[in-house]
Amino acid sequence: MVTQKYLDACTTDGGLRGVMADTELPEVFGQAWRDYLLPRPLFCAEDRIRRAAADVAGLFDLMASLPDRLFGGDVRKYCAAIGADERRAELMLRFTDRPHLYGRADLHDDGANFRLLEFNVGSELGGVDLSEVNRALLATKPFAGFAAEHGLTHVDTPAAIAAQLAEATGKEAPVVATLEAIGGMPAYESLHRSFQETMSRYGVELVYGELDEVRVKGGRVYVQDRPIDLVLRYFSVNQLVGDPRNEEYAEAVMRAHEEGDVVLWTPLNSAMLALKSCLPLVSDPGFRADLSADENALIDRILPWTRTLTPELVDRVRAEREHMILKPFAGLSGRGIRVGWEQTDREWAETLAGCDDGYIVQRRVDPVPEPVMDPETGVVEDWRAVWGIFAFPAGYGGVFCRAVPPEAGSVVNLGSKGAKVTSAFHY
Repeated sequence: MVTQKYLDACTTDGGLRGVMADTELPEVFGQAWRDYLLPRPLFCAEDRIRRAAADVAGLFDLMASLPDRLFGGDVRKYCAAIGADERRAELMLRFTDRPHLYGRADLHDDGANFRLLEFNVGSELGGVDLSEVNRALLATKPFAGFAAEHGLTHVDTPAAIAAQLAEATGKEAPVVATLEAIGGMPAYESLHRSFQETMSRYGVELVYGELDEVRVKGGRVYVQDRPIDLVLRYFSVNQLVGDPRNEEYAEAVMRAHEEGDVVLWTPLNSAMLALKSCLPLVSDPGFRADLSADENALIDRILPWTRTLTPELVDRVRAEREHMILKPFAGLSGRGIRVGWEQTDREWAETLAGCDDGYIVQRRVDPVPEPVMDPETGVVEDWRAVWGIFAFPAGYGGVFCRAVPPEAGSVVNLGSKGAKVTSAFHY
C-alpha cells in the first residue's frame, strides 16, 4: 500500500515528512492555498480512480436522460420535479441543448467503491488548479525519488481545462473571463488570481471580474477592455434570481453566446443537473425498473440509497437515524446538512419535523480512513477525505481532495474545523 510506504518513509525523515510545507509553490497559488494544504497528497490505484471517473460520466448520462425517460421530454415538468420555480426554470431553459459534461463529483471511498455525495455539474467549480501541488512536489528531490520508486502519476487539471477551452473556442490561446455575480468576487478573488496565474502557463490569458464589468461592442464581449473569446461562468441561477442587477449583464452574455460572438462555458442549463434533487430520481425504483443491467450496476456502485424526503418516508428515516443524512436541494459548502448519527433520537425527530420540504435523504457512507502524519510531532491520525473527481468532455480531469481531522464533524468541507485540501497521485 503506497500510503503506508509513504508514512514509513516519513518516519526516517529523509525530507519527505515536511515536503509539503517546504515545497516551493507558484507565488499567487501559494498565497491562496498554502495555509490549507494537508501534509501529504492522497494516493489511489489508477484503475480505481479511472473506473470511478467512468462511473461519474455514466451517471451524468443517466441524469441527462431524466427529462426524456421520466417526463416524456417535457423539461419544464422535470424542472418542477426537482424543485425549480418558474423563474429558475426559465433561466435553465434559456438554451435547450444537452448540458455539457463538465463538473466535479464529490465522493467518499468506502474501500470497495467511490460513492457519490454530490455532483457539482457546471463551470462554477473550486479546486481547479490544485494539481499545481503535484507539479511542485515532483520538483523536490525527496518526493521525486518516492514517486519514481513507486511509479506515481497524476492528471494535470489545468492542462485538461486549457485543452477544453481551446476546443470550445477553436483557438489555441483563447482570452477567457471568469465572471462572478455582482458582489461575488471579494470572497473568491485570491482563487481567481491563482487560477489566472496557473492558466497563463498553458497559453490561456485569463481576466476575472463581476457581471457588471461586461461590455458588448462591435459584436464582441469585453471585460476590463479585453475582447473575450470565452466566459467561464462562475455566476449561478440562484444569484441571478436573488439580485436583479445581474440580469441585464447575464442576458448580454447569453445573447452574445447565442449569436456566436462569445462562448459561454457552461450555459445555465447545467444547473438542471446540479441540484441534489436530481439524485433521488436516478435512485428511484420506478426509474430503475426500466434500466439495463449495466445501468443498474453502475447506480449500485456509485450512488448510495437516496430519496426525496417525503411525509411517507419520515418514519423510516427517523428509525434509521444512525444511517441517514439530510441535504437541502441546493445547499452549498455543507450548509443546511443534518447528520442523523450526530444527533439524539429526540433531536433527529425535531430535525425531521423542520425539514418537510426541499431536502433529500441519503444513506450514510463510511469512508476508509486516510492516515496523516503531523510533520512536527510525527503523530499519525486518521482523517476523513472527500475525493472531488473532475469530469470533462475529454474524460477524467484529475482530483481536488478535502479532508478533516478526527475531531471535526462528519461533513467534509472547508468550513469544517481543521479542514485541509490536497492533491492526489495514482499508482
